[in-house]
This record gives sequence, C-alpha cells and structure tokens, in this order.
Amino acid sequence: MNTIKFFVSLFLIINVVLSDSFSSSSSAGINLFPYDFIVVGSGVSGSIVAYRLAQKGYSVVIMEGGGKSIAALGGIDYVGTKGTLNSDNVYIPQRPLTKFDVPFYFQSADINGNRWDIPNSNVAKMVGGSGLHNAMVYQRGIDTDYDWNITNWNYVDLKPYFLKVETILDSNLQTSVDHGHSGFIKVKSIPFDKEGSDFVKSCNQSGLNFNDDFQVNPRSGCGYFQLNIDANGERSSTAHEYLTRAVSMPGVKLIDSATVTRIKWTYNIFTGKNEANGIEYVTDDAPNTIKTLFCSKEVILAAGTLNTPKILFNSGIGDANVLTQTQYSNFIQPIKHLPGVGQNLQNHFIVFNVWTYADSASHPDFYTNYNVNLQYQTQGTGILSTPGFSVGAWLKPNTSSSPADAIMTIFPGALGSTLPGMMTFAVSLCEPTPNPINKVSLSSNTTGLSAIQFYKKGVDVSFNPGAVNADVAKLVSSIKESRRIMSFPPMSQLSIPVLPDASIGTDAQLESFVRNNIVPHDHWIGTAKMGSSSDPLAVVDFKLKVFGVNRVRIVDASILPRIPHGLLQATVMAVAEKCADTILADYP
Repeated sequence: MNTIKFFVSLFLIINVVLSDSFSSSSSAGINLFPYDFIVVGSGVSGSIVAYRLAQKGYSVVIMEGGGKSIAALGGIDYVGTKGTLNSDNVYIPQRPLTKFDVPFYFQSADINGNRWDIPNSNVAKMVGGSGLHNAMVYQRGIDTDYDWNITNWNYVDLKPYFLKVETILDSNLQTSVDHGHSGFIKVKSIPFDKEGSDFVKSCNQSGLNFNDDFQVNPRSGCGYFQLNIDANGERSSTAHEYLTRAVSMPGVKLIDSATVTRIKWTYNIFTGKNEANGIEYVTDDAPNTIKTLFCSKEVILAAGTLNTPKILFNSGIGDANVLTQTQYSNFIQPIKHLPGVGQNLQNHFIVFNVWTYADSASHPDFYTNYNVNLQYQTQGTGILSTPGFSVGAWLKPNTSSSPADAIMTIFPGALGSTLPGMMTFAVSLCEPTPNPINKVSLSSNTTGLSAIQFYKKGVDVSFNPGAVNADVAKLVSSIKESRRIMSFPPMSQLSIPVLPDASIGTDAQLESFVRNNIVPHDHWIGTAKMGSSSDPLAVVDFKLKVFGVNRVRIVDASILPRIPHGLLQATVMAVAEKCADTILADYP
C-alpha cells in the first residue's frame, strides 16, 4: 500500500509540474522545489519568520514586492554616511546610510515614501515593509488585548516572545522582568526636546502622574515613549536585525521587486484537499511574464493585512459567492469557501490637533532639517537619532476610567513641515470598536484588465473610522482632556490652539471637527483572523494554517482577531516569533 501511495504521489507531483509547464505561453522560470519554504513579504513578520526558519537550517526564499531600502541590503536612497574622525580631525566615512536607516527621516520616508497601489492605505512597499517607515514607537498592548479565547494564544503565551524580541537600553530598566535583555530589537527612550519636557510638566501640574515605563499596566499618566532605535542612533527594525542576518545564511535568497500573484496548488487525493506547492509572481523587470517558484514544505504569507487577502482571493480562497461572480471568473478558480477573508478589518485612527507657539521665534526648526551632520555621523547622537518627538500621555475621561481611551503624542514641529512654527498633537483612539462594514475586497473594476493586471491590482479598502458614535465620543473627550492638560503651565504660556481653535469648544463642535478630520493610522489588522473552525469569519487555526487547504500559513497582522491598545509593531514582532516556533514545531 505504501508503494502505491508513493507512486501516486510521484505522479501527482510530475503532473502538476508538467501542467504548469504547458499552462501558459507567458509562464517562465519554473523550478522544481529549490526551497523548503517560500515567505511572501519581507516586512516585520516575514523578516522574523524567515530568519528563524533559516536558523534551523531550512532553505528559504523571501519574496518582496517593493524595492531595496536600507543600505545593508543594497538600498541606495542615501542621505549620508557613518564614520570616524582621524588624528587630524578629518572625517573618514565608513558606510552609507539611507533614509530608512536614520530615525529622523521617518517623516520623509512616511510622508513622501513608497506605497502599495492601494489608495489611502499608507502601507510601505519596500524591503522591510512598514517597519521602515513607521515612527519606531515600541508599545505592547495591555494584557487583556490578547485574550482571544484561542488555544495557546493569550498574554501569558505571548509575553516570553515580547521578551525574546527586545533588548531594553534604558538604564533604569536593566533589571526589569517586564523587558527583554538579549533580543535583536534595541529599545530605548530618548528625552531630548524641551517641548517634551514642558509637556510632561504640564501633565504633572494637571494631575497626571509621570510613568517611567509605558509597557506595564495600568496604561496611565505621561512619559517618554520607548523607541526601537539602537545605541548608534539608527533604526532597529526587523529588516536591520533579522533580515540582514537571514540573507547572510546559506540557502536563503531575497527576491525584491517581485509581486506574488497566486499560490500554486496540487490536489492531494489522500487528504481530499488542495495543497500549496509554490507561487506565481511577476517582477518589475519583466512585467508581462508570470514566473513560478516551487517549495517542498510550505508557502508562508507575510504580505500584510491589505495584501495577504488579495493573494488568497487570487488563489481561489475567499467567499465563493464573490469569487464566482462574472467579472472574476476569467481570473479565479475557487477552491475553498472562506467568507472571512478580507473581513474584520481594523485600525487605530487619529485626529491631529495643531497649536502655534506663542513666541513664533522660539519654535524648533529641526523639522526643516534633513541633513546628516557631523555629530550624528561620528557619535550617533543629536536630533537625527530621534524620530523628532519623545513624549506622550494616556488620555482618560476621568481618573477612574481604565484603560485609557486614547494615546497622545506631541510633535514639536508640524509633520512634514507643512505648517512652519506649529506643533502637532496626534490623538489616537486606543481600542476602536470593530465594525463589520470595514473590510477589503476585490476591485469591482476589472474591465479591460489582463490576467497579470488583475492579479497585481490592489484591493478596495472600505474603512470608515467615524462610523461608530461611541468612538467619536471618546475622541471628543480625549481632545477635551488634552486641552485641559495644555491649560496648565508651562504649556499654557507657550502655545495657542489653532486647529481646532479656541472658539471650537462645545461637544457638538468638537464632534464635527473629529468627523471631518479623523484619519486611519497605519495599523491595519484582522483580515485573515485566527479562530476556531466554528467561527464563520476565521481564516487560520491556532497553528496559523489556512482552513481547508494544506501547506499554507499566515504570519502577519492579518491574523490578529482584535487590535491591541495604542500601537501595533511590538505585537506583530512577538506574534511572528511565536508563529516561527509554531511552524518549527511541525518539523521536529
């Protein structure tokens, strides 16, 4: 019987390879199982999982739709160099820096940087993904954020991975059991700006306590954010710390500027399921050619919350009632009905408030400064070693309210220097209400598209951050609380509200302001949520395996059932480390 199974399996493998070989005149580059794993996406989760698999000796190919970014991985978007002074006090450059290496350039990288072709998504398209254009705030959720009622997934299960990721550099936290001390990601606070210090003083005057560690409960008070910036003043992202290590290993290859379009399937007659054996992709230098790459173990999707669902849709996984519609029938062959794909889209959202300096001559000019200077080049210190801000506060409508409704960040200069002489407060809702109207879906406009154009076309994003009245009310309360804080010295003597100005004061007026100015953050999650087989919207099980098919897992933020408080990056890092262990446990 085993002999029969062997020959039948061999026949199936040969059959799928031959069928791929003759399926399309535009197909090229076919390889037979050159890698154990294909990781789709080189962002926060993909970098971690690829490194951990390679560390155990597996061969891995990492597919990235965007181009090169950091200098260590061939990026050429140079902004300066790092080096030393010789005995004659002459600067000797030693290595280049791109804007994705220098923390202060997050403003340039974010506002003017690369995007996927998904309007208003603010998702980075480059090696390293969104981990290279974010503001580097390293912030875990609160413990209850991870109570998902899923086997082996809660805060107790995740805390070891939070610690595994991190090395805390703050001197006052060197013995803290709530922080990691040997992880790849370097984390520290940077109290550099007078405005931040003044804001903390006003918070204290208003009754908010000083919180010297934003990672521990309760989330309250004011203090300095912890940032993933290393001792050399450079961004400590997963691309810098994991991906660079991975690509230096034998058997690991990073292919950038290559958009994965579909998963390749073969039908296993013994399990009665389709199983992945590779991917199709299109490279920027050959945009009209579909290439194919095979793997011997699994395809691992780490393409992100907005792109992972598109790959699943293209591959025949999603709501069959949609995938079988006429406009998609020429492109998609449905293989598994999973109506949750693309649903459960969640994000934090922000309202920006602008204040002007009472003394316009005293405002900082560093938001107009994008030149790497000698201090940074030789010492890794100064404004360029920061994201341009340092402090924040947890905003509550009253002292008994817990947890906080919103988190507030003070930018001493307006983002992108669009408003010279201004400071900006970002008020971000900590725990927005999940709303079933928020989702990603296939584009309804397919007229005239070729197959490649359809597969590469981004999803439609339906997201209304102001749809839930309770969320809007929380932001109104949070703005009122931020104004209360600013009414205390020294900030009361240094700044004047501009947007909204002082005449906007009633709840109704502030509600109108919020609804007209609310915007999504960059923290997309949830479109391939993890859950039990009885959950109609679940896409992966507790081992990250996609329901109903074999040899496909998802490891990015799309699997999160609920968005964590405050920010997202630290959670995705910890989840990716746990995902890697979960995968490796199946290959003892």
